[in-house]
Amino acid sequence: MNLSFIVDSASDLKINREKLEYPLTVVPLNVQFGEDHYLDGVNISEDEFYRRMSIEPELPKTSQPSPQSFYEAFQKEVDKGNDVLYIGISSNLSGTVQSATIGKSMLKDDEQEKVTILDSGIASGGVQILLNEAIEMYQAGKSLSEIMNQLNQTKSGIKAYVLLETLENLKKGGRISAVQGAIAGMLNIKPMISIVDGVVETIGKFRGSKKGLSKMKEIISEWKEANPDKALYLIHSFSSTEEVKKEFEELFSLSSFPKVIYTRFGSTIGTYSSEKAIGFVAY
Repeated sequence: MNLSFIVDSASDLKINREKLEYPLTVVPLNVQFGEDHYLDGVNISEDEFYRRMSIEPELPKTSQPSPQSFYEAFQKEVDKGNDVLYIGISSNLSGTVQSATIGKSMLKDDEQEKVTILDSGIASGGVQILLNEAIEMYQAGKSLSEIMNQLNQTKSGIKAYVLLETLENLKKGGRISAVQGAIAGMLNIKPMISIVDGVVETIGKFRGSKKGLSKMKEIISEWKEANPDKALYLIHSFSSTEEVKKEFEELFSLSSFPKVIYTRFGSTIGTYSSEKAIGFVAY
């Protein structure tokens, strides 16, 4: 079996083509600032996205790729004689998986059998966890059914935690009122959210980032104790990895983890997280 992997840009995955050892495609979501339309990660960089978002009076709009985009991505790999595994952002967060399903239906019947779609139930670093597990299993010679059984088991235990620096974007997006946003700003309130199976919940509110990060340390430490051999997936919307390291290394040594993987939010999650959000993915 020759297996190609496809994700969407809500995975926030950055590809180094020179180091790729397997076929991997990222299908971009759409981003719109006013009348300006972009393809996420293609003709708008993360830096430019956050710069525009900071000065625009309204939040950008993001939307799923068209079925045609997925059809073309699937067809390209099928034409090579490959099977395809697409791991997409949670259907509770976006219509992207639905769009991919329509794109698959546009293939010929025998070609459709070569395409497998997995609703990850998560986004960003959580999708990367599933992708990396799938790649490792494929390279170890596992069958697609074995890979899917394991991915479904893994995704049921994935949970993301994110500490937000500001409620400004939630206010702009109408998720909270302007009064609530103003009060939270005056009191320096930092909410922590969790994401499980695409459902976002507020699990705590803290006076200042230090208290919020202290709670994050507690959650990560408990997870590490139960999973000492797993890589730590840090997710964020800071401008650099060095800033993230500085935030966390005041709490504990990142060198105590076997591996640390940093993922910066792109437009899909960054639209609501705003800048300087920080978190991790438990799995």
